[in-house]
Amino acid sequence: MSERAKLGVLCVLLLLALGFTIVKVVDTFRAVRNLQMQNSGVRSGDVNTIRPWMTIQAISLIYHVPENYVYSSLDVSSADVHHHETLYEIASRKRQSVDQVTHTVQRAILTYRKGHRRISTPTHTHLSARKPLSPGRTVH
Repeated sequence: MSERAKLGVLCVLLLLALGFTIVKVVDTFRAVRNLQMQNSGVRSGDVNTIRPWMTIQAISLIYHVPENYVYSSLDVSSADVHHHETLYEIASRKRQSVDQVTHTVQRAILTYRKGHRRISTPTHTHLSARKPLSPGRTVH
């Protein structure tokens, strides 16, 4: 193979590597942005951020709702469920769809909030109003 052909193959491989890198960098930025949006939703108390992999204990802590209230809304006893059992596992045991269990928990949280005063959680606008500690670092 001549030097010119080797250089051509090397250039093509470098361009492919550069293209692949650019695609992956764009994907990474999209993933980070998506994570930031989800985090913002969780911080603001948006019940649409509840996922099937979450446990009742985690939901209780994140959304400021008593565990017993969530268990009773699902018609299960806290004694019947392990603390680390996910909504997916609860749905499987109850023979219901995960979406149905998730929607039940979401409605329960919203109902609880109507009847109880919530401790205010910082929203996205509150967080964006804060000044960073130093360049590249923000307060969470």
